[in-house]
Amino acid sequence: MQPTVQVIIDNSYLEKEVERQVNERLIDMGIGTWWDMKRLQYETSRSYDWLMEYVIYDPRVRNFSKQKNGRWLFKAKDMKEFLNKYFDEL
Repeated sequence: MQPTVQVIIDNSYLEKEVERQVNERLIDMGIGTWWDMKRLQYETSRSYDWLMEYVIYDPRVRNFSKQKNGRWLFKAKDMKEFLNKYFDEL
């Protein structure tokens, strides 16, 4: 007969610990430095065409976006702030 070990874990402690560790990982990941169009589509759950019409061509976005070699790039922090600030308009 092999010896056995019984471990008793408090569910509320386990839930809090998992939440703490997930939050740490999310903070470590951050929002990134640059977003491309695919990341912007992911962040907004909007299509390329919708983003072009309502976000990309907005004059307020020009300060933190650029198109290089046919590819759109955005400063992540500024774009996130813009999306949050003008959420009701979009």
